[in-house]
Amino acid sequence: MVSAQEVQVKRPRLLIENFSCAGGLSTAHRDQVRMNVISAINATERFDVMDANTQDALDHEAARRASERAMYDELARTENIIVKANNYILRGSLLSCSTQGTDVEGKTRYTYGLSYSITLVDASKSVDVATKTFSHGAMGTQTLIGGTGGAILNHLGTYASAVDALNAGMSQVDNDVEKFLLEFLPLEGEVIAEDYEVKKDKLMAFYINIGSELGVKVGNHFAVMIAQVRAGRTIYHEIGRMKVKEVLDGTLSYCDVTKGEKALFEAMEEYQTMVADDPTTKPLFVRQIAGPGLNL
Repeated sequence: MVSAQEVQVKRPRLLIENFSCAGGLSTAHRDQVRMNVISAINATERFDVMDANTQDALDHEAARRASERAMYDELARTENIIVKANNYILRGSLLSCSTQGTDVEGKTRYTYGLSYSITLVDASKSVDVATKTFSHGAMGTQTLIGGTGGAILNHLGTYASAVDALNAGMSQVDNDVEKFLLEFLPLEGEVIAEDYEVKKDKLMAFYINIGSELGVKVGNHFAVMIAQVRAGRTIYHEIGRMKVKEVLDGTLSYCDVTKGEKALFEAMEEYQTMVADDPTTKPLFVRQIAGPGLNL
């Protein structure tokens, strides 16, 4: 039986810095993009998000380090406060943002253009994980605007006011953030080789070792992979796919297999045989490929 005791894990901490913007652009538009990014990241429930504007988390940590209790805590007295405060840093820049009115049958209709970039930094290593530029609208035409790491293409219509047009552009940020995280920082975990469901030599359902604490949601789609060593390197090869049916706690979810039932059964059987001889054998690995609401 899978243990009912929940393993305690910590969400990675993400510090979101103030965004920059190109000369001549509105700082209000810059800040609106930033706040939409923060809202979208909070909605994933994957990170402990810290806003660089408030510094609340850093101030709290500084107070803890200066407290009498911390005087007896070697770790508290020696940790670097900035590294402790965040695992990742997110930076952004507004590259363009404008609206344009056009007469359409005697009425003014509005379109917009919006382009911004975000960069994810691994704070512990001080290296960029990824940078990507997202561009939308292009004044109502279907236009691709290039940028570091690529761009997202959207075709948008016209709107009754400049405010409506701008809000339509800002609403694209949720989708941008979801795609960015899926591409560069997908959820990852392992298959638990206990209490899995088999029918006629096919693996139908199983548990994985990640759950609500890392933002797993019912309907999330994952690729299931096996580890292979090639030329001295470990690589992962997809052998099936699954969909989260139930999130049981912070580190446990139950999943239905959606593709590769036979291959997954064979891989699970092989793993059980191998791990009996070598406890260090790597279990089946899962990586998120889509959020809820998609049938892959």
